[in-house]
Amino acid sequence: MIRKKLLKEILEILLASTIISLFSFYALYITSTSIVETYLYNRDMFLNTIQQNITMVWIKSVCFSASVFIFISIFLFLFTQKISYLVYIIQGVEHLKQNNMDFTIKVEGDNELTQLAESINYLALSQRELFKQEQNLKKEREEIIRSLSHDIRTPLTSILSYSDYIKNKENLTNEEFKSYINIIQTKAEQIKILTDKLLGKEVKVLETIENGKLLMEQLAYEWEEILEEKFNCNIDLTSCDDFKCIFKIEDLRRIFDNIASNIEKYANPTKNVDLIISHKEQKLIIIQQNYIKDINKSKIESHKIGLNSITTIVNGYGGTIDIVKDNDIFKIKIVLDTIN
Repeated sequence: MIRKKLLKEILEILLASTIISLFSFYALYITSTSIVETYLYNRDMFLNTIQQNITMVWIKSVCFSASVFIFISIFLFLFTQKISYLVYIIQGVEHLKQNNMDFTIKVEGDNELTQLAESINYLALSQRELFKQEQNLKKEREEIIRSLSHDIRTPLTSILSYSDYIKNKENLTNEEFKSYINIIQTKAEQIKILTDKLLGKEVKVLETIENGKLLMEQLAYEWEEILEEKFNCNIDLTSCDDFKCIFKIEDLRRIFDNIASNIEKYANPTKNVDLIISHKEQKLIIIQQNYIKDINKSKIESHKIGLNSITTIVNGYGGTIDIVKDNDIFKIKIVLDTIN
């Protein structure tokens, strides 16, 4: 650790200046005395004792004044170099304030001022890193809010649709009524879970699903329920055998809801929409394919919030997602390990 090096350097400057000034005094004194004696001797001039004393005092005074001037000049010259670096550090701090810590003070020497410059640079770097982390966290939070807000819209739309259907449907059987109420309750619970996650109250608990095929059939049915009024949906579960898996069901439901939402916005309603679910080699494979609306007629701008939400969920399980857009065909393929 650097300790009192600056004081030592200042004392060294003081000592060097003193030695040089003393040497200058004696050199000037000897030279001046010799010049005066030579001058008097060449002119056959002789001084009495009083005159000699006065002359010596005068010579000493002049030499002393000259040595003091030399001392001050040398000391200030050497000391100013240290002060100038301190001034540079102060100016550097001002630059840091003006540029939001985006500035680096040049490190020079090996003393307390050097340590001060290094400490300021470290604090500035820490502040920049902290600001960067805050910005990243803010960005992630905004993305989560956008994603969850987007995900909430699908079950909310379903609740409104089924509620309106029940309200306006005449001669609704008791069995149909209970079925629609169950769907509404499921969607309401989904909204509650998403809202808790939005508020940071979510606790991710994985569930062991004994009959994965049955779950896929249920999710595919819910997917079709959302789209059947506007699209001709083809569901293929022939390659999906019985399997056991560990997932959070709500995450799977969000995947299907986002796929459905993407279809509603961008798919061509005059063409078929295909959903293929299979299970091979301990992997759940979900493939959805549709034709895209005529881009010249559709003015809807895609922000890819739904696809980003799906990608985040899939990545959370260590799965893979491939999105292919070939001319007027859109295809998404999701692969998840059923054994974690």
